[in-house]
Amino acid sequence: MVYIVAWVVLGVLLSFIVHAALEMSYIQYALSHDIIPLNQNALGYGYCALPVWLQTLLIIAGVVGGYFAGTYFWRIIYVEKRFKKRWGFPRK
Repeated sequence: MVYIVAWVVLGVLLSFIVHAALEMSYIQYALSHDIIPLNQNALGYGYCALPVWLQTLLIIAGVVGGYFAGTYFWRIIYVEKRFKKRWGFPRK
């Protein structure tokens, strides 16, 4: 269970990085084309130029992607034990 939760946290952190990259590129595009980015308040605080639906979608994608990545790698490493075979770790 801790393994899956760690992957979900990793997915959320990666979604924040993607969010920051998207927002920086949008703000740069908007300012270079004389567009004023509008403030989109998510949960009533903060400043974000991305729409609220995109902010929510990025968080949900991080959680869902982290869960599926965690279950996939759990199966590969612990059930099928392919990681040890491929990388030549000593078997117990």
